[in-house]
Amino acid sequence: MVSIKAVAIGCTVAVVVVVVIVVPSVLLTAQKPEFVETFMEKCLEFPEEKQICESKWAAFEQAYVGKNHCNVSEGNYNQLFSETPYDHPCNKTMFWSKAHDLVHEFTEKTRCLFTLEDTLLGHVLNGLSWCGKTGSSDTFTEHCEDCKPNPVSSFWKIASTRFAQHACGEASVMLDGERKEPYDANSFFGGVEVPQLKPPKVTNLTVVLVAKESGCTCESLGSLRKDLHQGIGCTCKAVARSHVEQCIEEKTPCGACW
Repeated sequence: MVSIKAVAIGCTVAVVVVVVIVVPSVLLTAQKPEFVETFMEKCLEFPEEKQICESKWAAFEQAYVGKNHCNVSEGNYNQLFSETPYDHPCNKTMFWSKAHDLVHEFTEKTRCLFTLEDTLLGHVLNGLSWCGKTGSSDTFTEHCEDCKPNPVSSFWKIASTRFAQHACGEASVMLDGERKEPYDANSFFGGVEVPQLKPPKVTNLTVVLVAKESGCTCESLGSLRKDLHQGIGCTCKAVARSHVEQCIEEKTPCGACW
């Protein structure tokens, strides 16, 4: 914005041009030191060795630093995931949709199933936002998700894809039965993870429907039964929230909770 003011000096009128630079609110602000510190702290508390955490950071950083934050695709993280494969055992994969707090409290306390956020990268990056900028070596943490494909959405998409591809044997998913449509075909679980569950590697999906009413079927959950690849069994078990909370408190073995 340019402002012009007339100033009288003696008998002479001088014109002063004041240039005001308006900084857009969407400009990225560098936060690299703080972000790296958070990344390392969460990695070490996983727990993981410092050398391994530094290696993960290097591979992670290469995916987005110096790049346009509106054009970072899933493929940018291929190296990171190649170096950090999932390693939890068969029959232990737990998906979730609209049940974030309950499912993570359950897996944290019982330690018998694994969500994506219970894996190294999922744990470290859960709740964080990050991106780069063309020609910059900094990491930014604000306005990173204003456009797509951005570093955050692309990370979680490939993380979810590979997490589902790793599942084997019996897989489980926790859904919120209080919702009108507990299964959303357009959610990360329905749109990204379900298509990656393939027989014979995955034999069955157990749906833990957290609801007041007892009894449920996979056929009653919208298009879930249709969306699952043929050859994968599906079992639905309705469980009251209070019962799941009791299992958490008593650290009940998974199979005994539902």
